[in-house]
Amino acid sequence: MPLKIFAAVLLICLSLTASAQEPTGAHPKRPRVAEDYKAGTLKELAAKAASAESIGNKQETMVIDPDLTPTRARATYAELTARIPDAKAELIRQWANRYAGAPETYTKHYEVDVAFTEDGNDYWLTFSKKTLDSFWKADVLKKPVDLFLIKMGAVKQGDKWTPVLLVESFQEAK
Repeated sequence: MPLKIFAAVLLICLSLTASAQEPTGAHPKRPRVAEDYKAGTLKELAAKAASAESIGNKQETMVIDPDLTPTRARATYAELTARIPDAKAELIRQWANRYAGAPETYTKHYEVDVAFTEDGNDYWLTFSKKTLDSFWKADVLKKPVDLFLIKMGAVKQGDKWTPVLLVESFQEAK
């Protein structure tokens, strides 16, 4: 009888050891790849950004969303650019301080808003300097492009919520 108990305890210990080899908690971060981005639309992302739960903002001027929802959306450059509004820069800063392992990746590089059109609606998307330089050099200014985006939330401008969507990369639509 003690041999059966010993064998059962040994089997349980081996099972626990094997399951401990694959932790279920936080994993090391890795760069996102094309497969991480699910097909979607800018309209869907904008709606999700404005409906997220507000985190720690008493004035209700911004919604910070921990769920980035990596999305691939197709749109066309609307031939407008602008420096990002202070409210968007603040949301990016607050999001990065809460959720990014390296906040400066977001706070020091995303500075330009670029307008894109999808189904007749314009959306202002935030680009990093590096991605924007690549965009200007690519032969896609008058063509639809697939944008690889993440959403950080939304800011209130007047009485309207404006999504904060960051373009991580792009490619010519196929």
